[in-house]
Amino acid sequence: MEVVVSDTPVPQPLLLRGGHVLFPDGMSRIADVLIRDGRIAGLGDPAAAVGDEEIIDAADQLVMPGLVDTHRHMWLGSLAASSSDITLFPYAQQVNEGLGDPFTAEDVYAGVLWGAVQAINAGVTTVADWAHNLGSDADIDANLRALHDSGIRARLYFGGKASAGGDYSRYEAQTRHLQAAHAARRQDDGRIALGLALRGPSMATPAENEYEFALARELGLPISLHAGMAGLPGTVDQLGRQDLLGPDVNYVHANEFTEQEWKQVAESGGTVSATPTVDMTMGLGTHPAVGAALEHGVPVGLGADTVAYGPSDLFAEMRLALAAERSRTNAQPINRGEMPAELRHGHLDMLDLATRGGARVLGFADQVGEIAVGRQADLITLDLSTPHLDSFNNPVLAAFLSAGPRDVDTVIVGGRILKRRGTLTNDLLQRARREVRSSRARIRGRSL
Repeated sequence: MEVVVSDTPVPQPLLLRGGHVLFPDGMSRIADVLIRDGRIAGLGDPAAAVGDEEIIDAADQLVMPGLVDTHRHMWLGSLAASSSDITLFPYAQQVNEGLGDPFTAEDVYAGVLWGAVQAINAGVTTVADWAHNLGSDADIDANLRALHDSGIRARLYFGGKASAGGDYSRYEAQTRHLQAAHAARRQDDGRIALGLALRGPSMATPAENEYEFALARELGLPISLHAGMAGLPGTVDQLGRQDLLGPDVNYVHANEFTEQEWKQVAESGGTVSATPTVDMTMGLGTHPAVGAALEHGVPVGLGADTVAYGPSDLFAEMRLALAAERSRTNAQPINRGEMPAELRHGHLDMLDLATRGGARVLGFADQVGEIAVGRQADLITLDLSTPHLDSFNNPVLAAFLSAGPRDVDTVIVGGRILKRRGTLTNDLLQRARREVRSSRARIRGRSL
């Protein structure tokens, strides 16, 4: 686990009082949550409270772990809702190359900062930033700075510039620059960790794969790669033949893995990131990989992937993942003309994928993902007073069925409040909006 010494002042002690707290057993109970030094210091009746805490009235609110997004291209924040109704390669030409290739470092900063605002506003406190539009050291610095400035927790997977404008001959030098730039910063309380976003067998030669995997392992950086997408088979088999499989590999999508590939991933200790909206609507597979991963004992989390094509909301991804998995497992009896005798998986399984499951995938399982004493104070609260979240007797189920970004009242990362009473704090929204408006004007001007 990376340790970064911070010169940031210790956050104000907080006491979330009287909320419906979601405990690790999946049940909610009225309790207080005490936060000191950025960590959860007490639950229930926090005897350690001494009176210097800022009190947050959490009555009629659900207090949850912050959501963990295991795959998102943050630089695309400025290009939200810029593409639809096309498949992967036309999308890549339209968005990654047509709009993304001319990005300057200023555009990278604006896109990542706005992407972080989108995530935080929706209750995402930790994100895997799969950064594949970084063509220069200045771009790398801008991406890293935007994550730091936003206050979000992240694993930055560096992926170079994965388009026609990319130059992978500089990949190693840029990776080492990222490490140096990251080590030079001491303002993040250890919120930012690093990894490498590799091209994988679908996009690189066997020799290139060996080189990139060797670099990641020399530097001790976890690996993430796109794999198992429709029309691009054999990723895991190829890695197996090259003896490159391992517990440090995260496979994004994994929709079309064969049974043999699932066994290889499970036996090697790999993880999976499923992105239900993009997986299904872009045609990357017939169903997200959630059910198959769970059945094979492979750690799996959820991700929004690209806000250029889909939503920034993990609540929506949870609901779609459950619907898709029920559709998959119910198909056999329904095709026989029968009603299913039982339903596979449930809302707590999907909530787990978006919290503890995501933390496991990103290597943060000992830090975030559940509300427990000693964990990082990465928490969100949802306003249960609105009609659509006012449940009969189950606020957790109500949140799963109906919650969205507008219901996220409070967001806390490492004990620091980033959203309060439904509004982003510390002028983050205003700063990010100024940056993204300027960037969009430049992007539009270049595309004329």
